[in-house]
Amino acid sequence: MKFLTDMAKSLRKNVPGEAEHELLQFFLGFIMLGGGIFWAMNMFEVRWSFGWHIGNWNMTAGVMLVPLLIGIFLLFLLEKKVIGGAITALGVVIIIIAMINSVSFHARSASLWVYVLMFGLIFAGAGLVAKVLFQKKPPKNGGGDNNNIQL
Repeated sequence: MKFLTDMAKSLRKNVPGEAEHELLQFFLGFIMLGGGIFWAMNMFEVRWSFGWHIGNWNMTAGVMLVPLLIGIFLLFLLEKKVIGGAITALGVVIIIIAMINSVSFHARSASLWVYVLMFGLIFAGAGLVAKVLFQKKPPKNGGGDNNNIQL
């Protein structure tokens, strides 16, 4: 027990010239933050079904390919490639939007203790990292103004 109290006192000390365990606090906070975020990410299931679903209206994958295929056809048919390129680009954009739109996230059920522990790790780790990164450091020359030398 004495070891823990001595370690806590040494972490609180602000003695110039001695290490304040900032690196230890940073890495401990970084590990807590990373572990909490990893745990939070594992609490979600990602489901994916290809197609564009807006309300009750569904656009299947085959229908989404039609603008892309028409655009490719027009690229080889017409001498001016602008119209074919625009329709091909529109087809690619429709497919990308449909892929993003078709992803759904579902949270797994867990106890309140798990959520408190998980988000506690995230916020405590972020607090330690922010403390080390944004804490004002004392000046290295002892804090005094050494420019005024009196003889």
